Amino acid sequence: MKLLSIVLTPARLIGSWLRNSLPGRYIRALSSSARISLSIIGGLVVAIFGLSAFSSNDIEVDATPEAIPVVARPAQHRSLSPEIHVFGRVENPNTTALRAATLAYVTEVNVREGQKVSAGDLLLRLDDRDAQLSVRRFEAALTEARGEYERMRAQQIAESKNAEHQRRLFELTVKKQERFQTLFSKGQISATDYDALEQQRLEMEMQLNQQEMLLASHESHRASADARVIRAETDLQESMLNLERLSLLAPFDGTVIQIDAAIGARIDAGQTVMSLFNADSQQVRVSLPEHDANALHAAISNGQSILAAARVGDEWVNLDLLDIGSQVRSGRAGTDVLFASPLDSELALGRAVDVRITLPQQANLIEVPLQSVYADRLVYTVENDMLKSVDVERVGIREDAQGNMSLLIRADSLGEGELLVVSSLSRAGSGARVKVLGADESVLDSSDILDTPEALVAR
Repeated sequence: MKLLSIVLTPARLIGSWLRNSLPGRYIRALSSSARISLSIIGGLVVAIFGLSAFSSNDIEVDATPEAIPVVARPAQHRSLSPEIHVFGRVENPNTTALRAATLAYVTEVNVREGQKVSAGDLLLRLDDRDAQLSVRRFEAALTEARGEYERMRAQQIAESKNAEHQRRLFELTVKKQERFQTLFSKGQISATDYDALEQQRLEMEMQLNQQEMLLASHESHRASADARVIRAETDLQESMLNLERLSLLAPFDGTVIQIDAAIGARIDAGQTVMSLFNADSQQVRVSLPEHDANALHAAISNGQSILAAARVGDEWVNLDLLDIGSQVRSGRAGTDVLFASPLDSELALGRAVDVRITLPQQANLIEVPLQSVYADRLVYTVENDMLKSVDVERVGIREDAQGNMSLLIRADSLGEGELLVVSSLSRAGSGARVKVLGADESVLDSSDILDTPEALVAR
């Protein structure tokens, strides 16, 4: 007991000192939960220092990075035909909007949207009763103008004959006056008789002058009457044209794409009632980057043929090259290229289609999977189990019969048979350590690559 008392006495003195010290009084002022939290923190500090004291200072680190598994195959230079795959839109420059010539009501609609029509087929008819009345009114006006013209012509013929008679009478009167002058100078007739004859001659001369003035105006009167006839004929022809325009006929062989009228609807003059296009001028427009457009220009300049096709369902429809745009249109990033579609193709107007353009064969091209090219300009080869970057030129793509896509590249610095990485790598870079899988195989295709473990690594 004495020994225990001797041991506990210093502990009691230290505890008493701690309780009476400033930290002790602060701790006693805390709540029970706060004292528990403080005790836990203290215990953690003691544990950390304890572990640090007994832990080893030497940790072994493997400085050699793990080799990345890759799939590679020998590079093969071949003569291949690059392909350009773009989306195009079906359009038709010969699209016609038929408009109403006058205000009328629709009485017949003989076609439906999508229906094929032949030139001259009746498409739509408008109410023609007002137009028929107008035709009759102008027919009457023409008859009246022609009658007035004939009456004037008859009158001018009569006036011409009267002028001849008056001219003859005037000549006879002049001769009679000459004879009377001789008799008057001899005193055989009186002055009164001679003056009466002179007065008669003057009156007849005045009448002759008036008749000749009428003859002189005949030409202008005929021209006015003829103009009235022509104007009446023109009005009649116009009214007949308006009557014909109320029956809308197909201007060419084509397809109806829109109908904006129904039976009983009131149509204003100039309003569009129907639209159709000519199937003979169906075309597909695509927009190509400058590099691809220049490749097309170069091939055509060298007299080489360009093959193109549009995918319709599961089949390809051949296209014929029409034109390559000489400038970039506003709102477009590339050059427009137009292709003509065959007459028997079923390409709906406005439809977006996948277009494949096949360029002529080019030498020294290498076919690689899509994932082999990085940043559109780099591929990697394997030398001494390390990656080496090689600059390449993308020439085009190629699609096999099963629809698998591959890239065609040109790399003059890439030798025949060099190991070319064909798998996707997330940490691709020159100098990286790699391990080639399947190096004993001569060729690996795209399906082989997909089955390998490194294909599961995301780019």
